[in-house]
Formats: sequence, structure tokens, C-alpha cells
Amino acid sequence: RYHTVMGAAESGLGSLTLADDYRHQRHLQQVLLEERAFAGLTLTAYVFMDHGYVVGHVRSPEQAEAVYQVASKVEGLRSINAFLPIKRTADVIGAVTSDETLKSEVQAALARTPGVVDSRVHVEVLDHRAILLGVVSGTEEKTRAEDAAASTIGVKRIISWLLLPETDYLAIRSQVF
Repeated sequence: RYHTVMGAAESGLGSLTLADDYRHQRHLQQVLLEERAFAGLTLTAYVFMDHGYVVGHVRSPEQAEAVYQVASKVEGLRSINAFLPIKRTADVIGAVTSDETLKSEVQAALARTPGVVDSRVHVEVLDHRAILLGVVSGTEEKTRAEDAAASTIGVKRIISWLLLPETDYLAIRSQVF
């Protein structure tokens, strides 16, 4: 909780905005968990400034489309993005770095990078592709975070869903509440 409060203060996002995003995120995750067709899938939901994101493996392109359609119906979200690669049935055995190990390495790289507040950048790694999510302070921090993730050995590709604070959005949200 302390990191969340500090991250909010540093990013300029108000606690009401964060609370609203957290509520939407819980609702999005719940909707995905309740769908019987997604049983056995590990799907992670994120919401930042009312933009929703779903990350996880699926069994088929049709299932990916179904996940996207269900997520799109969650009220209160301005947009939804999803990264849903097909789960490989047989993982390569050998000296290949696991996604969990890569995730830890990317997080460590972010923590070592000057000008990046690593508590604002959430990391997921699927099939050696690093997904960066969150709200950063500006384009410099965004670029530094992306570069740190890209320079991590074993990461094949970066998918950056890092957002910059939207002045108009924050002004509207503060007037509504």
C-alpha cells in the first residue's frame, strides 16, 4: 500500500483515480474468472486511467477473441487491450530462460535504471516478450523503462502499454469527485 500511495503522489494521479482503477480492475478480473470457457487459464487484468488490459495465455485464437469480447463489456473502461498468445503444448527443454526468471530480471533492470520509478511499471513476460504496463511521469521515463526491458538478455520483444498522465482526464476526474 505504501508503494501505491507513493507512486500515486509521484505520478500526479489522485487517490480517487487509483481507487476507481482498482475497482475496475477487480471487476474485470472477476468477470474473466466467472466465465466458464476460461477455466484453467491464467489471465491477469490491469486498469490504468480507465484503460483495461488483459494478459495471459489462451488455447486458441477463438478463445483469445472470446476473452477480448468479454473484457470489452466491462462498464467504465475507456478502452481494452489484450496480449493473449496461444499456449504452446510442449515447452522447449534446455537452457532457455523461463518467463518468470525473465520477469524478475526485467524488474531488476527497471529498479537499477536511473529516472525510472519501478513501482509504477508493472511487468508481465509471456513467451519471452515483456509487457510493460502502468502510468509513468513522462516520455523520458517511458523510454528509459522500455530501453531497460529491451536490454535484458532473453527478452525477444517489448510491448509497451506505459501511459503518460492525461491532464484533461485528471482534471475531469477531480471535478467529478
